[in-house]
Amino acid sequence: MKRRPLTRRRTLGAATASLVALAGCVFTDGEVEFDRGELSVVVDGDPVDLSADRFQAENVDNDSVAFHLHERDEYWYMEGEEPVTFAEGIDLLPRFAYANREDAHVVTVDGTEYDGRDSSTAITFLVDDEVVDPTTYEVQNGESLRLEIETDA
Repeated sequence: MKRRPLTRRRTLGAATASLVALAGCVFTDGEVEFDRGELSVVVDGDPVDLSADRFQAENVDNDSVAFHLHERDEYWYMEGEEPVTFAEGIDLLPRFAYANREDAHVVTVDGTEYDGRDSSTAITFLVDDEVVDPTTYEVQNGESLRLEIETDA
């Protein structure tokens, strides 16, 4: 399958009464014209507050059009004809990163790296409560994504 390059770009526009264009998403009369779903990230049982400004497309200089968050709600948004994988989506969010090292997940959340090669760290990716391989699973409209990180800390 041919994949489009994953690029980041600046936030586009400002709101009007009937049309809002931000990070490529178009909202018309309350309707979303791009794929979206729910996302939660939990570290050692504590949910990461994804509504914080530092994670939102509106508040960063270089945000993703392929996968991003907005300050108006708690959904992820995906633009384009080709879906991203769960791992690519996490990697595209501001202040997050994903890498696969020696067949292990390595995730950075807000500056803290969690390395699945460490025996005291477990990293699990779930879609609608089913464990998936984030490097191959392509995110689809309406899905509930969850990243769980557990450490012995």
